[in-house]
Amino acid sequence: MKKTMKRGMAVLSIAAMLGMQMTTGVLAEEVTANASGGPLVFEGNCSYQTQIQNVGWQDWKSKESLSGTTGKSLRLEGIKLKISDIKNLGIGYQTHVQNEGWQDWVTDGAVSGTEGESLRLEAIRIKLTGTEASNYDIYYQVHVENTGWMNWVKNGELSGTEGKGYRLEGIKVVVLPKGSPAPVNTGSIKNVILMISDGCGSNEILATNYYTEGKAVAQVYEQFPTSVNMSTYSHNELGAGDDLASVYDPQTIWGSFDLLTKFPTDSAAAATAMASGTKSYNAAIGVDESAQNLVNISEDFEALNKATGVISSVEFSHATPAGFVAHNASRKNYSEIANEMIKDSKTDVIMGAGNPLYDNNGTLRTTVEDSNYSYVGGKDTWDNLVAGNLGNDADGDGTIENWNLIQTKEAFEGLQTGTTPERVVGVPEVYETLQYNRSGDLAAAPFAVAVNANVPTLDVMTKGALNVLDNDDEGFFLMVEGGAIDWAGHGNSSGRVIEEEMDFNNSVEAVCDWVETNSNWSETLVIVTGDHETGYLTGTAGVYDEVVNNGKGVMPAMAWNSKDHTNQLVPFFAKGAGAELLKSYADGSDPLKGAYLDNTEIALAIRNLIN
Repeated sequence: MKKTMKRGMAVLSIAAMLGMQMTTGVLAEEVTANASGGPLVFEGNCSYQTQIQNVGWQDWKSKESLSGTTGKSLRLEGIKLKISDIKNLGIGYQTHVQNEGWQDWVTDGAVSGTEGESLRLEAIRIKLTGTEASNYDIYYQVHVENTGWMNWVKNGELSGTEGKGYRLEGIKVVVLPKGSPAPVNTGSIKNVILMISDGCGSNEILATNYYTEGKAVAQVYEQFPTSVNMSTYSHNELGAGDDLASVYDPQTIWGSFDLLTKFPTDSAAAATAMASGTKSYNAAIGVDESAQNLVNISEDFEALNKATGVISSVEFSHATPAGFVAHNASRKNYSEIANEMIKDSKTDVIMGAGNPLYDNNGTLRTTVEDSNYSYVGGKDTWDNLVAGNLGNDADGDGTIENWNLIQTKEAFEGLQTGTTPERVVGVPEVYETLQYNRSGDLAAAPFAVAVNANVPTLDVMTKGALNVLDNDDEGFFLMVEGGAIDWAGHGNSSGRVIEEEMDFNNSVEAVCDWVETNSNWSETLVIVTGDHETGYLTGTAGVYDEVVNNGKGVMPAMAWNSKDHTNQLVPFFAKGAGAELLKSYADGSDPLKGAYLDNTEIALAIRNLIN
C-alpha cells in the first residue's frame, strides 16, 4: 500500500404479473430499440479463444475476460472468435502475423494466425457480419509487448501495431448495442465502492421512498445510468443435491408464489460470490464448495498496492464484511474470522459492531462474559487492540503496521476530516447492531423508539473510512454494508426496515458527494445493490405486488410473507468507470423484472477493469 498523508407491483395475480414490469427492472439510457420498441441488449454470446506460445489453446472467454497473458512475455500465435444465440449475426476477423503481414479475413470460429509455427500475432481487426450487424458495435482491446493495454477500438479498426515487431500478448472483446460508449480502458479505474443493502429488494427501497418522500424513485442511486437487476442464488448446502433447484430460472420462478422461498442464498454465500466470482454453499466465507480458499477482490486490489476496507452496521465479523476479507468454512466461526481479518489480512479499514463492553442499547455492561468477545476475536485480541499493539506487515515493507482502534461516536466523527492513521479498526459502543437490536416496540413507526445516541450513523462511518482509504495514491476498494436491513426483514419489522434503509441511503449520498468532491466518475465506480431479499415483502399478502403509497410520513401498506430470505432478483445500480461493462453483463431476461446479471459477475467485471 503506497501511502501519502493527505492535506489536512401493482399486480392482480401471478399470471397477470408475467406481462408487467416493476420500475426497478427498466434499463436506463439504452441507445437502440429492438423491433418491439423496447431497449436493445446483446443477448447472445461473443466468445474468443487464443493460442499462446508454448502453452497452446486457452479456454473460451467472453464479456471482456482476458484471453492470453499479461506480463509473462508470451506471444499470441492464433485466435478464434464466434458469436452464438443471435440469428443473422456473425463475426469476421483478420490478424497481422510476424514476417507474413495481414492474413485473409476468416469468420465464426476459424483460426486466424498460425499454430505451431512460432510466429507472433502483431495486430488484429474484428467486425460484425450479417443483417443484424447494424444493431451492435464490437469493441476489442489488446495487450502489446512493452506497451501494455491499448485503447479500445471497434468495428474493423486496427488494434496492435504494424512493422514494429511487437507481439500481442492478450485480448478482450465485448459486443454492445449500437452507439454504446466504449468500455473503460483496462487499468484506468482507480477506486471501487461496493454498497450492499443486506436483505433489500425492490419493495424495501420503494417502502422507504414512500415514507420519506411520498413518491417512488427518490434515491440518488435510482438515477444511476446502469439500473438493472441481479440474481443471488447460491449452491446451497455443501454436497446437497438441490443445486439445480436453487438456480434462478426466470421461465419457471413465477409459476408459484412460493417458489421464491425455495433454496435461497444466505449472506455468506452471497458475499463470497460477489467478492470472488465463484458460487459456494450457504455459510461459506471466501471458500469454494470444497472449502478451499478463494481469492477475493480485496486481495486483487491489495496485489496492486491499493488500499481496502469493509464497514457494516452489524458486527464486522458478520457474513458480508467477512466474505470480502476472510476465508472460513462457516460464518458462525466469528472469533476465527475476526482474528483472520485483524491479524492476517492486509485490510486498512475494518468497521462494524461487536463491542464486547456494551449491550444492544449502547449501555456499558456491568459484567463482561467471555462469549461477549467472540465478534472481535476473543478477549486477548480485544485487549491487544485496545493497547494499540496488534497488527501485521500489511504492505510488505518489513515493519508491522498496527491497528488504531476507535470506539466513541466522537472518534468516528473526527475521522471524517483531517489527517488519519494508515489502519483503523472502528468498533462503536454497541454490541450487535448500531440500532436495530435496541429495546422497544419492533412494530413501531420509524424512530418512534429513541435511537442509541452513542453510536455513529453508517454515513459517518463511511465518510471516515473514505478519509483513511484515499490516503493511498494508487486507489482503493471499499465495501459498505447496511447489514441490519436483513435483521429487520427477518423480524418483519416494517418501521425498522425503513430506519435501516434510510441510514443506508444516506451513506450512498455520502459516497456520491465524496466522488464529486474528491475524485470523479471517470476513475471511481460505485455499485449499489443487495445480497438477497429478506422477508418476502409485498403490498398484498400472498401476491407479488408493490407496497402501497399512503403519503409522505405515513407507513405504506406492507405485507411480509416470510421471515427468511428469498431468491428473487434484487435491484442493481452502478455509476462511474465501468458501469457500462456491468450493464453489458445483464444478459439475463426475466419476464417481470427485465434484464439481470448474476452476483458472480461483480467480481468478474471489477477484475476486468483493474487488470
